[in-house]
Amino acid sequence: MVIKKKKETQVTALTICHQDLETLRSLADAEEKNLASLLLHCVQLTDGVSQIPYVKQIVPLLEKADKNATCDPTIRSCLDILAGIYLSLSLKNPLKKVLASSLNCLPEFFLTEAIQSFTSRLQEELNTTDLYSYRKVIDNISSCLENFKLGITSVNNLLKNVLHFLQKSLIEISEENRKFAGNHIVQTQLMNDLLVGIRVSVLLVQKAPGLQRIHLKISGSPTWQSMCGLLSIFTKFLSDDDLLQTIQSTSGLAVILFIKVMFHPEEKIPDLQFASPFSGLHKCPRVVFEQLWESLLC
Repeated sequence: MVIKKKKETQVTALTICHQDLETLRSLADAEEKNLASLLLHCVQLTDGVSQIPYVKQIVPLLEKADKNATCDPTIRSCLDILAGIYLSLSLKNPLKKVLASSLNCLPEFFLTEAIQSFTSRLQEELNTTDLYSYRKVIDNISSCLENFKLGITSVNNLLKNVLHFLQKSLIEISEENRKFAGNHIVQTQLMNDLLVGIRVSVLLVQKAPGLQRIHLKISGSPTWQSMCGLLSIFTKFLSDDDLLQTIQSTSGLAVILFIKVMFHPEEKIPDLQFASPFSGLHKCPRVVFEQLWESLLC
């Protein structure tokens, strides 16, 4: 009997840019007891596992701070750097979950500053125009929505921009996939990126509280238009036989969830098949359409 060795989880050390490093050096106190000093020690380590205890010390250190410290430029800068660190970590790096878990316990009087920092840093991510960086941004949207209070609030603050980014990224990745028809190595990665993008869109509908508000369902609003655009993309994916079956089936789920969020009461749903943004539905295979329709009306 051969016993397979369990694959060890890779904990890649977190790093920061030179500018943030210099900021920490300038803010670290002589006694090495403030947050800047703690973060400086942490980022200077080259072993991710060794950094975990430092990450876990962040909130206990802030809990000792006075409530008036919310105006402290040192803490404000450190929270901004922490937001950058979180978004720089890969989705599979355990340090990302450790940091999220720690920041979930952030004292309430620091939440406003922290949310502003995370919102600002996430907006920078959404501004990227590099197609091959889209996956990293999509992964960050996903991680923000997974039991991370600061992340969920930041995504909700940028809901219109997040929806627009998902729409843009799915269109461009799909076009890139067509360009590389026949190149299986590149297409495998691009189709995987498409699949993840659709799944994150579904997660967004399920987790973002802003999508449940009535005023976001007003026809003509930027959020509504972006959701219509995404819905149109999903229906096209449903009938595109050049895509993987998992992409088509996940697109079907996305269509169902988007419609249920966008149309209320449910009596409005039967009129959907005649609405121009969803005219692509008639191209879907009959069996897919019937299953989709049955799910919508149940």
